[in-house]
Amino acid sequence: MDSIYTSVALVAAALGLPENPSMEQVQSHEEIESRDDLFHLIQKLGIEGGKIDVAADLVSNLEERINLIEHKLKFIDEKQKPSVLFMTALNPPVFESSTYINDLFKTVAAHAYESQTPEGNNEFNPDILIVVSERFEEELGDLAQLLLLPEWRQTPAAKQSRIYLIDGKKGFKGYSPSIADDIETLAEIIYPQYLTFGGNGDRWMQFEL
Repeated sequence: MDSIYTSVALVAAALGLPENPSMEQVQSHEEIESRDDLFHLIQKLGIEGGKIDVAADLVSNLEERINLIEHKLKFIDEKQKPSVLFMTALNPPVFESSTYINDLFKTVAAHAYESQTPEGNNEFNPDILIVVSERFEEELGDLAQLLLLPEWRQTPAAKQSRIYLIDGKKGFKGYSPSIADDIETLAEIIYPQYLTFGGNGDRWMQFEL
């Protein structure tokens, strides 16, 4: 229920509708479990709130931005797709796995790293480490401490300086109108040689060892 409430509230805000939906309004909508569900929610709220054209324009804009990225990355070979360890906290470490995150990774030609327990695991080897947190600056110290541990420092992500912090205040709230922003952020982090959207220094930063 929390996720659908967040989705409804964020879609309503994007459409210029009241941002605090009642529980009755929330319960009238199904859980959002895919991009198509999100677009359907936008269109449905647009009809209910008299914002049909605004909703149509929003869906069109999101689809166009996402399709651009999918087109750019569609020829990436499966063996070339990096494994990405996605975290939402560092002290203690919190590994994030959800339908939304997996959807994002699929869109940006990457794999969610599944072996998420480094302790006693010699095969702990994510290619990229991404931390999304609203404590954007405070996480820097925790990340430095974490990377002092041998099992973290020996990963390909650390050795190749592919460690990134994303400002959680600016997105990654689940299925919402920020989905295109989230996809663009991941795309330019993972494939900077192909895509750039100007998020470096604003929405995200690379952590230097």
